[in-house]
Amino acid sequence: MATLRKALVIGAGIGGLTAAAGLLRQGIDTEVYEARPNPDRLLSGGGFMLWHNAVLALRRIGLDEAVAAGSVHMRYHEFRSDTGRRLARWHLDGPTERIGAPACALRRSHLHRVLTDAVGADRVRLGARCTGYTEDADGVTAHFADGSTAHGDVLIGADGLRSVVRGTLRHGFETPPRYAGYTAWQAITRLPGEDVVPTGTFFNLWGRGGLRFLYCRLNAEEVYWDAITSDRAAAAIDTVNRDRTAALAEAYRDWPEPVGQIIRSTEEAAVLPVNIFDRPPAGGWSRGRMVLIGDAAHPMTLNLSQGAGQAIESAVALAAVLGRADTDDLPRTLRAFEESRRARTADMVTTSWRIGTLGLAHNRVLCRLRDLFMVAFFDSVARSQSYALMMDDRLERGPVLPVAARPPT
Repeated sequence: MATLRKALVIGAGIGGLTAAAGLLRQGIDTEVYEARPNPDRLLSGGGFMLWHNAVLALRRIGLDEAVAAGSVHMRYHEFRSDTGRRLARWHLDGPTERIGAPACALRRSHLHRVLTDAVGADRVRLGARCTGYTEDADGVTAHFADGSTAHGDVLIGADGLRSVVRGTLRHGFETPPRYAGYTAWQAITRLPGEDVVPTGTFFNLWGRGGLRFLYCRLNAEEVYWDAITSDRAAAAIDTVNRDRTAALAEAYRDWPEPVGQIIRSTEEAAVLPVNIFDRPPAGGWSRGRMVLIGDAAHPMTLNLSQGAGQAIESAVALAAVLGRADTDDLPRTLRAFEESRRARTADMVTTSWRIGTLGLAHNRVLCRLRDLFMVAFFDSVARSQSYALMMDDRLERGPVLPVAARPPT
């Protein structure tokens, strides 16, 4: 049996770094190539949720405790209307105890630091913009914009929504990502005070007129928030004559506190508008010695907070199969990996998309019916279905990957 010696990972995001950490843990020489030249750019971004399944996946590569140490453990997920009415409240302590892992809120930069430390900064090549790859009988070669190349036994495309590796796999033709019809204005603000935003609750507010608002505390000083605006609602947000915080404060002026306080406390430069895209579920993540993971394979909207979680799951599952792969049979191994992940990620993509459409409603009657639906079903049926979708014993409860001798730098 010919064991895997060298892996190339394109993209130093969450999926790419997680895959590299898992492969190195098993003694497979791995290098990560990232187009962005500045390491500070890798540590940018706001906050987000890692649900129980992602923490369990990180446990398989020995990183769950380091990630959890810089996170806030969530105890409640609370749904409210824009009038302040509570629509549903999920108690998370029970699932946390039963599953054996918490749901966490954290800075994206914290997760990146933990993953980068596990991989080693010396193994992350910055400013290496991949332009494609070629394959021959001896392995696969990545090509970069500066004319350099890198050769390995396998190439992992973790280069995001508009993946160059994915485009090369499809011979230069790729349909565009699917736009969801809304924008997430994301920010972290300094806002101490348990009376303003209590620690341990993720607030999910649904409003009229195509508006939503999400927020939670990241630590004693900071709060993460997302203002989600449909295109119709965003058309009325004037960022020409006002800065972003003032424009958003006006859009949410009738919402209950602390929404207005959170927005007003935020510096203009901290607010990042992100148009939300995904891709309809489809196969074709692998060919030969190349495979896609994360947003390059299965991008999804933010409504389940599972984009990062599914990237982590795929990365850990891939590292596990590559750790015992025969390089002579690598194409079959990668196809089997894709097959094992396709249905689960497709369910996530589809469900997340459908939830997002609920937030596009502008009509008051439709919004009222949506709120009544949430009151009737979100504490029972929706919660049960969400956890059934989230947890998968075959993947999240898999064995911890063995630690082999670390390859030489």
